[in-house]
Amino acid sequence: MSALTPDCDPDMSHCGQPWQGKGKPGSGVLSAVVLVAVLGLSVLVVTKDVVADAFDFAAVPIGLLAAVALTRRAVRLASRGAAAVAAHVPTAVAVRRSQPVG
Repeated sequence: MSALTPDCDPDMSHCGQPWQGKGKPGSGVLSAVVLVAVLGLSVLVVTKDVVADAFDFAAVPIGLLAAVALTRRAVRLASRGAAAVAAHVPTAVAVRRSQPVG
């Protein structure tokens, strides 16, 4: 990197792109599925007597963290969807009335 190209790799292969990209396409769906699986497993551990009751102390915080992460994802997705819909809604045009000269 130099002062002339602050956002570029030395070989100029990633010019203007962040160093750590967003990941592979569809990776967000995979992580959401993993979070749902973790949440379901923690609910199963707490509600059923599948394992010893001592695991409830670990399953509850893990389930809560997974639920918070899924809620944040849902809110972010809903806000992006609302912004996309709002971008396509036509806005009102101001009406200009002519003024008499004089």
